[in-house]
Amino acid sequence: MPSRPRNTCCLLALAVALAAGLGGCDTGSVPAPPTAVHRPRLAVVVVVDQMRADYLMRYGDLYRGGLARFRREGAWFTQGHVQHALTYTAPGHASAATGTHPSRHGIVANEWYDRATGAAVISVEDDKVQPVLTAADVTGTVPGRSPRLLQRRALGDWLKAHEPAARVFSVALKDRAAVLMGGKLPDRAYWYSPEMAGYVSSSWYADGAPLPAWVGAFNASGAALLRFVDGWTRVRDSSAYLRSGPDRVEAEADGVHTEFPHMFDDGTPAARAAFAKGLLKTPFGDEMTLKFAQALIEAERLGVDDVPDLLMISCSSADYVGHAYGPFSHEVEDYYLRLDGYLGELLAYLDEHVGKDSYVVALTADHGALPLPEEAQLRGHHSARRIVTADYQSQARAAVTGALARLGLPTRTLKYLGEDGVWLDRAAAEAGKVDVVSLRAEVAAALRKLDFVADAFTADELAGPANDEQRPFLGRYQRSYFAPRSPDVQLRFKQWQLVDAEAHGTSHGSPYAYDTHVPVLFFGAGVRPGMHEQPVGTVDVAPTVAELLGVMRPDDLDGHSLAALVRGR
Repeated sequence: MPSRPRNTCCLLALAVALAAGLGGCDTGSVPAPPTAVHRPRLAVVVVVDQMRADYLMRYGDLYRGGLARFRREGAWFTQGHVQHALTYTAPGHASAATGTHPSRHGIVANEWYDRATGAAVISVEDDKVQPVLTAADVTGTVPGRSPRLLQRRALGDWLKAHEPAARVFSVALKDRAAVLMGGKLPDRAYWYSPEMAGYVSSSWYADGAPLPAWVGAFNASGAALLRFVDGWTRVRDSSAYLRSGPDRVEAEADGVHTEFPHMFDDGTPAARAAFAKGLLKTPFGDEMTLKFAQALIEAERLGVDDVPDLLMISCSSADYVGHAYGPFSHEVEDYYLRLDGYLGELLAYLDEHVGKDSYVVALTADHGALPLPEEAQLRGHHSARRIVTADYQSQARAAVTGALARLGLPTRTLKYLGEDGVWLDRAAAEAGKVDVVSLRAEVAAALRKLDFVADAFTADELAGPANDEQRPFLGRYQRSYFAPRSPDVQLRFKQWQLVDAEAHGTSHGSPYAYDTHVPVLFFGAGVRPGMHEQPVGTVDVAPTVAELLGVMRPDDLDGHSLAALVRGR
């Protein structure tokens, strides 16, 4: 059995900080006492990237595996929501892991404009760390990743502070999902590198030690090519997919490869390499991730003793499939039927190797998705439309430069135009003797006139008091606002309008229910089955799991423990 690393300097400091309610950027926090109950030996948190809540119902009669067990045996909160406005992958995973909104954990989007460098910053990029691989990177393109930009401790860090011998891991296809779920001090975070066709990590973890031999063995096993020859075909009879509408939809994918079967082996040597990269866009990426998770549990011997361990898993392929084909596609339905089977295998493995009464699982998502606008129109949402990137950029830039001209400011005052926000040069405004508050207000007013914009919030408004009754969605945008990283003007696009989009597929990022309504569900030891209709948030997941594990947690979280409801007490 591997020794349980204590990393005494960091962990002791973290334990002292948590006991004092301090550490990192947290201030004024007093830990909430754990509830004295029998603790599971292993907690698993599964975040399905882009899983809408309605998928649990729409395909419910077809589930036979893990999702069927979650529905039948879990504590199912049917009104779970992401409670911040900018519903993207990075902030969604960070919120579920830290129990706080982006306004506290600082991960406002997948990337943002950095005023100091004048460039976009990826949420987990870190040039101070090196990739840790199981083979030589002959391309030199595998980047270093870390949670350095995360401003709050996460569930795994709380567990480490309470139980220094606990083991904490995270795994995903996406680097940002794995890194942000893992928190500051997990034993390792693993993510898939298309360049390496396997799972990698970085020198942030385990003092930069080489990856364990079992990771090398898994990568060398050819798991990434397992489904290459057979391709992607329907897992059920075609009649099961009638609820999803037509299979051939021109707005899907690339407009050409839009229907089953999806074959990958075209007989060329390059096809295998292409599949190793394109694996993310098939259900088989998450099949591999969940098999990797099982290998991790076995190799690291998680859940074998009375010290609880934690494994965070994100199913990233769900997002790639959802982006390409949309929520009402045959491909998305097939993905969830397959995920049901993959999760069934994971739960069966946990039953056998950890024990049915010794583990707990939380299931949630980081965001949902808007239907293809063309599909939404057919379903009665007549205002639905697609505004592609070039049109958005052109119209938004013209609106901003027009506002700057009226104020007598140069066009360079527009520093950066993001996918839903505007960064301005405050120094240029001051040099032009224009008050920055007035500058933001003028730019916001100009942007509100665009026919796809519902509202534009200035940084001053987002930093002020919330009043959702007079200003719809203001509170949600305030929860997404972190002053050092957020734009001067934040846009809210109109409902059912997909803005800054590609010519095909769909996306997310809005405060509307199709993007925010997600599963929140708990399953396993001590969980009383049942459905709960009260509104809850994804920020409630981490404090709930912490209480189920009997772990101290900060009391200045945005989320609240649902453990009393989960246990039925």
